[in-house]
Amino acid sequence: MREFDHPAHAFAKPEALDDLLVLDCSEASFAGLVASSFLAELGAEVIRIEPPGGDPARHFTPFGLLHQDTGLGYLVEGRNKFHVTLNLETPEGRELLKMLATKADVLIETFLPGRMDGWGLGHRQLAPVNPRLIYCAIYTYGQFGPRAGCGQPNADITDQALSGVTFITGFLPDGPATDPSAVPTRQGSWHGWALGGLWGAFGILTALHARSTLGVGQFVDVSPAEALMRSADGACAWWELDQFVRARVGNFDTAIFPYAYFRSKDGYVLLAAVMDPAWKALTALMGRPELAEQHPTVLSRKALEVQRRLHREVEAWTSTLTFEEMAAKAEAANRGLDMGVIVVGRVVDLPDVIKNDHYRDRGTLAVFTDPTYGDLLIQFPFQKMSASPPRLKWTCRAPGQDNAHVYAKHLGLGRETLADLGARKIV
Repeated sequence: MREFDHPAHAFAKPEALDDLLVLDCSEASFAGLVASSFLAELGAEVIRIEPPGGDPARHFTPFGLLHQDTGLGYLVEGRNKFHVTLNLETPEGRELLKMLATKADVLIETFLPGRMDGWGLGHRQLAPVNPRLIYCAIYTYGQFGPRAGCGQPNADITDQALSGVTFITGFLPDGPATDPSAVPTRQGSWHGWALGGLWGAFGILTALHARSTLGVGQFVDVSPAEALMRSADGACAWWELDQFVRARVGNFDTAIFPYAYFRSKDGYVLLAAVMDPAWKALTALMGRPELAEQHPTVLSRKALEVQRRLHREVEAWTSTLTFEEMAAKAEAANRGLDMGVIVVGRVVDLPDVIKNDHYRDRGTLAVFTDPTYGDLLIQFPFQKMSASPPRLKWTCRAPGQDNAHVYAKHLGLGRETLADLGARKIV
């Protein structure tokens, strides 16, 4: 498989989407950036359209840290895109975008609902001049419904909060699961934006596939809050069926045990022994076979108070071992199991991720030398595809860096015209 689909061989193979032209008009939202990144990795020509001063998302970065005036998050999601500037607040700027849209296959936007429509650039205005256009709008509340016109910004923290996932994420005190002092916790990354962009790209690709038979494009309406809601597994159904509000349970799981994190001599480990034979084998390793006798089935280990007690018992054992010692014991025990397996893994921090030879060997994490931004350690495309793999061509561009190339190629605008448009702050 290394020779068959390793990313090092990607440039010798065709690109899946190399016939597509995508306009990314997203603003102050990484959901749109993530969506267009996936398309760009797969070969689409993505034109990133920013206001003349640059997208505010360029400065969404850890504690203000910038590299060549660009935030770290944008350096990840600016990949493979041609960057142009265009002032959509001006009639001339809107006309230029409309001209580009007549040639495009996909347009992505993250403005408040109605903004593009008010500019004459919404789906209902662009579809008549380009019936094959896939128009994807990504906004926290979606494009219709009681809250769609509330004017709230397209924010990841709002996506997380509205999805219900934040409410079930976090730690409990030692009291009952419904204790009001339990504090909800947001995801450590921009998870709402990431999933909104991922599902946005999925909707775009599905619409492109449908276009091959329907002959026309369509509107793709994506709410990142709803996309993240899909990650709440059975919590919504649980309430609908039993009026039970799933509460925060920290690192426990509502359905199975052991399936949690435990202290070891050299950090935290994940340990799972879900099937009953695996649980029995684990308690034998611990020298505590009576625990399996007391709680022999998945159902008997499910109650939160039981999980808390058993967690203390298991951690009293794991804390005496290093990860390698524990993994060796689990591997030996697994050879005697007919059903189920004891799973042991290390909880790693980011330096461990960066030093992990596995990711480097698979070409998923590497230093990339970018002509504009220099050497950057960056996440490469994670899909491994044997015939038409994704690839990383460049990491990012400065605002308007590709103005001359894009406007000449697609609209036939020359140097003097661009200079005039720049002087009037249209590009």
